[in-house]
Amino acid sequence: MKGFTPLGDSDQKAGEGGLSLREWDAAIRQLMETHHIAGLAASVVREGRMLWSGGYGWANLQRRIPVTSRTIFRIASISKTVVASAFMQLVERGLCGIDQDVGDILGIPLRNPNHPEQAITFRHLMTHTSGLQDEYARFVTDSHNENPPTLTLADLVLEGGAYYTDHLWGIGKPGDMDGFEYSNLGAVILAAAVERLSNERFDLYCRKHLFEPLQMNDTSFYIGDFAQKMDDIAVLYEYDNEADSYLVGTDDFGGQLPAPTDYSSYVPGTNGALFSPQGGLRTTVDDLTSFLLAHVNEGCFRDVRILHPETAKLMHTAHWTGHRHDGFFKHSGLQFHRTNELIPGQWLVGHAGDAYGLLSDMYFHEQERWGFIMIMNGVHRGDKGDGAYFRPEEELAGLLYETFLKDL
Repeated sequence: MKGFTPLGDSDQKAGEGGLSLREWDAAIRQLMETHHIAGLAASVVREGRMLWSGGYGWANLQRRIPVTSRTIFRIASISKTVVASAFMQLVERGLCGIDQDVGDILGIPLRNPNHPEQAITFRHLMTHTSGLQDEYARFVTDSHNENPPTLTLADLVLEGGAYYTDHLWGIGKPGDMDGFEYSNLGAVILAAAVERLSNERFDLYCRKHLFEPLQMNDTSFYIGDFAQKMDDIAVLYEYDNEADSYLVGTDDFGGQLPAPTDYSSYVPGTNGALFSPQGGLRTTVDDLTSFLLAHVNEGCFRDVRILHPETAKLMHTAHWTGHRHDGFFKHSGLQFHRTNELIPGQWLVGHAGDAYGLLSDMYFHEQERWGFIMIMNGVHRGDKGDGAYFRPEEELAGLLYETFLKDL
């Protein structure tokens, strides 16, 4: 396979699960060929440290730039776990409570018109039980196209606002266990709350309080932070099965930084959509592994604590249990997903992502302190596998587990 960099060509063991380096490379090559994966990056953690990371295939097909563990990907909905971590830091500082009325923090009322007497809380947002529907795409697009930005969340969530629609809310009562609806908009509002509570722009808050402390130097919600690293950003591809070709989904920058947005007049807390908190974090598999390890280690990594142990545990604990999205969501923590279907029989905590042709997964085992990250780009996902995940996810997760983790 062009762009495939082998881990090795010997009978030395790749991990403790039994595969040799040669067998590991052959298995990865077969996986990528079977599912038409343009580029792949992954990592494995065990006992509170990174065990392995690597990259395969292409980050940019046209320019023939290979994937490495330092390739920068837009990782989709795993981003939500970062947003929640930022918010929970502010909860720890006593600036807010997870059961507080969101409108009190935003400075504008947030109510489902079907249940106007019921407060929407941050717990509702983080467990997808607020009733908010994802009728927000036009608002997000227009927010990003403005320079300088002037739109505010009030234009979207208040009746009479230019972007308000009756379809913004579901009919279920906020907090109703039967009213789970996965909401990207919830993360947008949560990011606005981070800004209101901290009086810092969302991307700058995350940089100062999460990324810099964890030495995540190739990570940001703001494209301008990658001015010297544009060639390291992976183009996201969507695989066209009929044409057997790859179409650009997003991030085809050609090595050039887009024209900067003028944020000089932006008031923090007025529009949480500007930095795409619902899915727009760009990071490397190595950087993201540092964030994963902070959660594996109950809020601490490299002697840097980003969350108190009790806060991390609270985020990982199931606050909602039910059955939604064809069975994918059955247990939800505070923007963390709990599942036993990615590695059958193993209860894992984390999040998955799916956007612009990319599939991403970040999960860990709480008690045994192992986990992994998977980023697959340009993947032909096909049908779901035996459980709630696509077959490429199941197969790569199984391969990582069998190779590095099974015989712990």
